[in-house]
Amino acid sequence: MKARVKAKTIEYNPAHESHGYKNVRWVENVSCGLRLVGFADEIARKEGNWRAIDHKGWFTDDDGDGDTYRGVVYQLPARDGECYVYGYADPCNDDCALLCFDVTGDKMEAARCADSFAEVCAEEQRDYDRAWRAGRRYETLAEEISDARKEALAIGEEMRRAKRTVVEAPTICATLRAKIKSLYRAIQKARKERADLINNFGREPGFVE
Repeated sequence: MKARVKAKTIEYNPAHESHGYKNVRWVENVSCGLRLVGFADEIARKEGNWRAIDHKGWFTDDDGDGDTYRGVVYQLPARDGECYVYGYADPCNDDCALLCFDVTGDKMEAARCADSFAEVCAEEQRDYDRAWRAGRRYETLAEEISDARKEALAIGEEMRRAKRTVVEAPTICATLRAKIKSLYRAIQKARKERADLINNFGREPGFVE
């Protein structure tokens, strides 16, 4: 006897408010309950208004090499008239989207709303990415400061031991003193960068609430 395969069904997660948009839901298996109208830029092009949305989404990081949030429009099942909802398609999971169920009957308006919604969500993700990168940099600087201090202290200790010998080595000593100064300059620079990171984020970065 063959095992029965459970049919996919659309799954609506709890509604919430996001960036002023109400009734926002994370939806899985969208195509099992809603009809895909198209991406916002595709709709604009078909409507002869491609200049309104002349791009294929918004980058989620400042480098532009990460995910892209692309506005998307779906049509609700309706007996009378056309009802559209909008949001952005999940770039990492097929047939999933974050949608706003603020229904509109205008397809082009839905496309504009989808693009705007994708833009603000992508900006939020960029902020998150900046904080994460700053946090990693903050930790790296702490390690650099610790390593530089240990090296400077080790050199200083060796120089003190060398002074107790009868052998004079002024050139070596001058080189080592220059190295210590270089290490302490690096420490001061790293401390300043850490302070700047705290000033920019208002707290130690890397902990996004």
